[in-house]
Amino acid sequence: VVLLFVLEPRSNAAARAAPAAQPQPAASPARSAAARAEPVARPAPVRRAPVVVQEVDDDEDDAPPRRVAAPAGRGSKFVTLALIVLIPLFAGGYQFYASRAKARAHSLKKALDAATAELKHDSFASYKKACDAANQALEVDSDSTAAHGYLAYAYAIRWGEHGGGDDARKQAEEHLAAAKSGKELSSHLYAAEALILTYSGKGKEALGQLEERVKKFDAEGKASSLLYLTLGLIQMNAGDMERARDSLERAQALSPDDPRVYAGLGAVYRRMGQDATAWKNYDFALRYEKNHPESLLGRSLLMLEQDEPNYELANRLLKALLEVDPPPSPRQLATAHLARSLLISRVSLAMPSLKPEMQQKLSEVTGVPVDKDKARAEVLKAEETGFALDKQNPELSLIKGRRLLVEGNFDAAAEEIRKAIRLDGSRAQFYVELAKALMGKPGGEKEAADALNTALKTMGDSPKLVVMLGNAYRRQGKLPEALAQYQRAVKDPKAKNPEARLAMGAIFRERSEWDKALEQLEKANQEFVGQTDRAALALTEMGRVYQGKGDAAKADETYQRALTSDENYAPAYYFYASLLAKDSKQGSKAKMLAQEYMKRDPKGEYASEAQRMAGN
Repeated sequence: VVLLFVLEPRSNAAARAAPAAQPQPAASPARSAAARAEPVARPAPVRRAPVVVQEVDDDEDDAPPRRVAAPAGRGSKFVTLALIVLIPLFAGGYQFYASRAKARAHSLKKALDAATAELKHDSFASYKKACDAANQALEVDSDSTAAHGYLAYAYAIRWGEHGGGDDARKQAEEHLAAAKSGKELSSHLYAAEALILTYSGKGKEALGQLEERVKKFDAEGKASSLLYLTLGLIQMNAGDMERARDSLERAQALSPDDPRVYAGLGAVYRRMGQDATAWKNYDFALRYEKNHPESLLGRSLLMLEQDEPNYELANRLLKALLEVDPPPSPRQLATAHLARSLLISRVSLAMPSLKPEMQQKLSEVTGVPVDKDKARAEVLKAEETGFALDKQNPELSLIKGRRLLVEGNFDAAAEEIRKAIRLDGSRAQFYVELAKALMGKPGGEKEAADALNTALKTMGDSPKLVVMLGNAYRRQGKLPEALAQYQRAVKDPKAKNPEARLAMGAIFRERSEWDKALEQLEKANQEFVGQTDRAALALTEMGRVYQGKGDAAKADETYQRALTSDENYAPAYYFYASLLAKDSKQGSKAKMLAQEYMKRDPKGEYASEAQRMAGN
């Protein structure tokens, strides 16, 4: 506020207000004569009063104005008057400014809160809304680090996960640069930076940077759920499932209502083979977000990976995803169509083993034709639809490879998975799937080992790939080479890799190196936290070690621990039965355990021997 004050000069009237000097009367003639008669003397000089001529009023305007000093106290009165005027004006201006600033801050916060809420929904539509809200925040404050961070994060996901193309990538990179130019901290900024690097094929660099960010935030007491979530997803992408699980569980503890966190945990446990835990986490995600696309997809694919899927449920999940409003991203729709092709293939393969009435019922609940040729045509149609929606999505080739693998076409499956790797060579899971496809055919172990070695040269020591390479060598009978790879997987003292320890324990058992076997198996059991079936497997192997050592009492105790850990783990019943069968006093219990094995796994690896012990 600018205030102008003008002081006018005093008027001539002020000068006129000064009192004029009064005129003195003239000396009389008598006085003059008396003065002459006195003796001559030199009197003291008399000071004459000055003659003052009183001006006529008509001439007053012609006289020059005279400056007269202002009376004392006039300046202070003026200052007081100025303050009386200024203070209310200043107060009013400040109140106006404060009101505008408050309204601006409120508008910024409202827009950022809206963006935060939309990001948490984790859907194609919600990321668009989040971008709209963050752009509104930028209209209020074009330098807002938070707004630019939100936009960088949302566009990174739209590019890398939803197939947004070059435009989404450009937007992500531009907003990332704008956010980094600010001085504020933003977890979305750091998450976006890591995702952009990952989707650009620089996952190793992204992982290193983000791990340092997370450590710094933790040291400052600012643990971030978003950063742990992003770290877990990148670790999973690199094939480090144990650390990915730990990071995502930390994110879940910090943000227990985030569907994206639960979907990530579902994906990790699914890749670890912990299907029940994976299913439970997808279920949590769907509780917090009814039609969460990634969880619907994850659940349907998880169901289709089972030996005996619930086809009706898998179909219902895929139908919900394909028909949800607002629709998922084109990439998610494309993946749903490929999952549908896998469903049709599996149902069609199951049809011949069913009675006609069951075939008809299965056809009704899944929409899959009973006729094999018609079903085949629908498989191809679903795949064509999916690839037309998103040609650059490597997940589509991976699912097609799985479908070919189920159909027993190993070479075609391997080739399809190689296509996925050519599209994105940074995902450890693709190489794992390739190794599975190659080892599925007779003599494919060597080719699998070659593919895994190539992957490790590209990606570095991915724990999952190292274990898979050990498995490939083990399948070839190259136990020293296999052991070297398993030891490589646990060379970091802080690393958790129970699968590698389990495999080492089994090899040491086969070599009758009992103490080494027990050491590794005990560690594996401890590291299989929350994984009851894997813990049961480790304990069963330990029971076999004690049984091999001739310590029947310890073997008995350990087999019981295995069954307590997971009563549905079938091999524990068989090996426990084999231990007791050698004791004539335990014959009836051995028979019962063998029967339990047959009940749970009638076509299992030990079925023929278990059937003999069961007395059938």
